[in-house]
This record gives sequence, structure tokens and C-alpha cells, in this order.
Amino acid sequence: MVSARHEVLIRARALQARAKVLQARAEALRTLAIARAVRFFVRASINLSRAVFIGLVLLAVLHAYLTERGPTVPSIEIVRTHPLAPDAHEPNAGAASGAKEAAADPAAPSSPATDPKVAAPLPPALQKVPEWTETEIADAKSECERLLDKTTIVTEPLPPAHEGACGAPAPRELQSLGASKVKFQPPATLRCPMIAALNTWITDKLQPAAKKSFGSPIARVLAGSYSCRNRYGLARAPISEHAYMNAIDISGFVLENGKVIRISKSWAAPKEETVADAKKPAGAHGGRAKTVTVVAVRIASSKVGATDETEKSKTKPDETKKPEKDPTSEFLHVAHNEACEIFGTVLGPDANAAHHDHFHLDMKERKYRSICH
Repeated sequence: MVSARHEVLIRARALQARAKVLQARAEALRTLAIARAVRFFVRASINLSRAVFIGLVLLAVLHAYLTERGPTVPSIEIVRTHPLAPDAHEPNAGAASGAKEAAADPAAPSSPATDPKVAAPLPPALQKVPEWTETEIADAKSECERLLDKTTIVTEPLPPAHEGACGAPAPRELQSLGASKVKFQPPATLRCPMIAALNTWITDKLQPAAKKSFGSPIARVLAGSYSCRNRYGLARAPISEHAYMNAIDISGFVLENGKVIRISKSWAAPKEETVADAKKPAGAHGGRAKTVTVVAVRIASSKVGATDETEKSKTKPDETKKPEKDPTSEFLHVAHNEACEIFGTVLGPDANAAHHDHFHLDMKERKYRSICH
């Protein structure tokens, strides 16, 4: 009887010990499961945070890129050109075309329809913008001293300009630059970075090219600068760099020997067009005369007999002659290409119809690329 009771007690204790072991294992498994769940949620939250961060970065980059491109309004600007004053060296100079606002590019999008319930934005001149601070003015003047210290230029410092959203803290009126004192007609109102860039472009690039092509340096630059307006003159377009005194429109050059180079007339070489016309089919203008010439040569050769192939090629029309290069057009293309290495924006006759008669140059800061057309 005692032994049976003792055996039962031993089994009960064994069961209790086993139950405690199982309970300890269950507790350990529960703790491990909780730890793994916590690690999973931590990793998931970290990955989610990374994905959100990367998405925000990509969104910011895309927004900056689209803003830089200007999807709603093209970056090409409507410009105002200035007429060439009468010059004794140029015949009929007084009949030159006057200043006019360039027409917008037909390919450019028109301004959005104005909702009568929504007021149109104010033009730049009427927008309320804080005045220039003393720090901004001092920094701009210091920048002018640094950029123009070792340059040979004639400028007149102007007071801080503030016309609504337009103007500059330390503008200058550029009258001439370089050792040869290239004059600007009329004088250009610009910021100092633009003046320094123009000095580099004209002195280091254009003057050597003009002397090489024409044997005469540049004496005058026909240009227009400050204009408080939006791009394209559209009410809902961004403000033009002309409004910030950070752009100039160059319509031509006058050399020291009196030669006048107008971008509207000399950008495309007329000799290349003449050669292109010579390659048109027989039905085109002048084709019949060339055909008759070839036939006459063939008839004559048949009567005389076999003729040397070299002599035959000499009697054919000038279809194989290479077009002569027009030095004025070449000079303007060199000027355009050199400007692209210096300025932030360069727009010429190949950009659109609005720039058929001038170069638009500005020093707009761009994050990813400069514009050269």
C-alpha cells in the first residue's frame, strides 16, 4: 500500500516537472516569436521609410527638372531690338528698321484662356517685392569690383533698380569695353556678371574672329537690354531675364572699316542657297538653260568624235563645285558657338522665328545644363 502511494507521488512529481519544462519552452517560444515579430516590423518600417525617402527625392528631382524645362511656357523669350542709327559708312542707314517687339514663335504655345472669375496675375512692374537690403546691395557691389577689377570697360554705376519685381541691386550702364573701346548702341543696363561675360566674349572671341574674317575689328555692338516684362510678353509666363538686367539682345555689329553685319541678313549664307538652287531638277528655275548646255556639249562631241573625259568634265555645268563659304555668315556662327561656352542661355535664328534677327544672351543660373539654340 505504501509502495503504491510512493509510486503515485513520484509520477505526480515527474509530471509536474515535465509540465514546468513544457511551460518554460512555451514561454521561450513566445518570447522568440515576439522578438522576431518586432524585428520584422522594425525592418519593414525601415524599408518603408527608405522607399518613401527615395520617392520624395525622385519627386523633388523630377519637379526641379520639369520646372527647369518649363513645360507650360517655353524658355525662349520675346525680345526687343533697337534700330541702327544712321551711319556715314552705310548707305541708306537711316532707312533701317526701327525698334519693334518681336512676334511670338508660331510653334510656341499660346497663353491659357483667361477665366473671367479668376483675376489675371499682375505684370512684373506692378508686383510687390521687398526693396533691396543693404547686404544685397553691398554683396552686388563687391561682386562688381571682383569681376570688373582687371577689365578695360567704360561703365556708369547706377543706383539700385527696383521696379516691382524687376531690377537689380547694383546695375551698371555699359558704354564700351575692351582696349579698342567697342561701343554698345544704345548703352546696355546690365548686372556685372553679364558685363564680365560680354567682355570675355567680345574681347577674347569675337575680335580675333572679326580680324581674321574681315581684317577689321568690331567697333560697335547693336543691342537692347533691360525690359520689365514676362517671357513672350504672356501674362502667365515667368519673368524674363531682361527684367532682372541679366540679358541682352544683339542684333548686329559694326566694324571699324564701316562694314555692318546684321544677324537678320547674314545668318544664312546666300551663296549656299544659290548653289542649292543649281542642284534643282530641270523643271526648276534655270534648269532648262543648263539642260540645253549639256545637250549642246554632247552634240558637239558626237560630231568631233571621242574626246578626252577631262575636257568633257570641264564643259559641264558647275554642279560639282563646292559652295563658297560666306565669311559674314561664318563669323556669326562662330560668334554664336563661342557664346554657348560662356553664357547660360544663347538663342539665335535657329531657335525660332522670334529670334530670326538677333542673339539672346543671358546668365541665368541653371542646375543641370545651359541652353544653346
